[in-house]
Parts: sequence; C-alpha cells; structure tokens
Amino acid sequence: MGKIARRLTLEALVREYVPPHKTVALGGLHFHNTPMALVRELIRQKVAITCLAPPLDGSINADQLIGAGLVDEVLVAYLGAEVYGLAPRFRAAAEDGSLRVRDFEEAGYTLALQAGASGLPFAALPTDFLPGDTDRPSVSSVNPYDYRAVNDPFSGAQTFVVRAITPDVALVHCQFVDALGNCGYLGAPFLDPDIARAAKICLVQAEQVVDVLPAACRSVLPGYVVDAFCVLGGGAHPASSHGRYSYDDTHIADYVTAAASADGFTRYRSNIIGTSEDAYRAAVNIDARLAKLARTTP
Repeated sequence: MGKIARRLTLEALVREYVPPHKTVALGGLHFHNTPMALVRELIRQKVAITCLAPPLDGSINADQLIGAGLVDEVLVAYLGAEVYGLAPRFRAAAEDGSLRVRDFEEAGYTLALQAGASGLPFAALPTDFLPGDTDRPSVSSVNPYDYRAVNDPFSGAQTFVVRAITPDVALVHCQFVDALGNCGYLGAPFLDPDIARAAKICLVQAEQVVDVLPAACRSVLPGYVVDAFCVLGGGAHPASSHGRYSYDDTHIADYVTAAASADGFTRYRSNIIGTSEDAYRAAVNIDARLAKLARTTP
C-alpha cells in the first residue's frame, strides 16, 4: 500500500518531522505562496538549520530564520526584500561572518533542484554559461564547491555542471489539500514540485482541506510526495496565497524597518511572531488583514 500523508497540527508537523541540523528548503517565490506559518514555527521551536535552501528568489522567509540565529549556511540565487530594500538580517549575518553563503545564479539553482528531484548527482549548465571576459569573476570561481568544469563525454569540450540540491526537508504552501495529501495550486507552483521531490521529507501547509481538489487548480502536487500536512487559513501571511489573498505590503515594509537592527528584530520576534500561531494571528489582526487583502478570483 502506498504512503498516505498525515494531517497534523502546525506545531506537531515541525516537532515530528523537522530534526535539527539538517538541510531545509522553502517553497514559493519572493512574497508569494511561501510557507510563512512553518517558518514562524521553526523559529518558535528554535530548530537549528545546517543549510537553508530558500526559494529561487528568497525574501523575509529566509531573513527571519537567519535573524533568529538558526541558520549556519544559506544557498543564495537572490535573497532580498524587493522594492522594500535589502534583507536586513541576511545582510548583517553575511557581513559579520556568522553565516556561510553559497552563491548561485538562478539557472544553476533551478537545475540543481531539478537534478535533486531526478535523483541525479549534478546538472549540466547551458553552453557558453561563463562570461567571455576572463577578467570578470564567474559563479564557478565564487562557488567552486557547487560548480565544476568537466569534459563533455560526447564532444570532449569543456562544460560546467552544478551539484544537485537534495534537502532533508521541504516546506511548501498550497491552497487546497485532500485527505490523501494531494495538493492543489490556484496559481503557479514555482519550483515547489522539484523541491518536494528532491527532499527526503515534504511538509505542506494548506489553506483549506477538501474532499476533491477543485477544477480551478492549475497544478497539483501528488500526495505520494507529501509526508504530512497541516491546514491553516492565512498561513502564508504576510506573503500572498494565490487566488486567496495578496501579500501584505504594509506588514512587509514594517518588518524590514524593524529588522534593520538586531534589537528591532528581537522585538518583532517577541511581539509579532510570538509564542504560537494563534498569538501571531491576534497580533496582526489576521481576519481583518486577510479581508482587506482578499482576492475574489484565482
């Protein structure tokens, strides 16, 4: 008989499935469809992360885990706050040397996750990947741990490959989940299917549980990939949840301002993230915020 995903509480999901000192990957992109409730619960339970693989374009999801002092090493194609500025806790940790940074570019990061999802040790990068100007640094010189030159076994020409990314745990957000753990997305799943398949364990936070995934779902993550899930409406806040609510620009701007200093982040962690998800939802007045941010169409 095949695996059937377990439904647990948010707290139990992290406690039972996210051991310390592992590689953790986050789904979504920028401020969209990212598993913020799971991020907050990792912070509350103080789960140490040896290596963090943020979304292809990471944001406050990774910044908060780094600010909490939980991350030893981070993989970076992009990590920032877009129009709101830099990711303040990431920048501070990178500058003071408390965080190891492994630089990627977006094509290599995507291919590395796809290699992990396919059970391959590495992926070949496109022809002419490196700049023609040898005086300019390349990602292979900045990050020789993940990028290597090899000889093409067919042509003999030199090509570059990127090491597969194989997380221990993947955390993703979706709009719908059924009792078997099949996940439905009202919008783009981004790299979530690759992250889920590349990881040893896949955990999901969903907006709503349903008997049958709605026909409006534009993509599906099959339940056999999912180990366990929780159901928590509004769990992506302050990020968006496609077809349900937009991202909370006021909250994000306030976070970036607060996290500009270590003391400000500490206050945000204490007063906003709090000691439970219920405390967070009360602190941000979640029902009123989601009503204001609600999307009426997928």
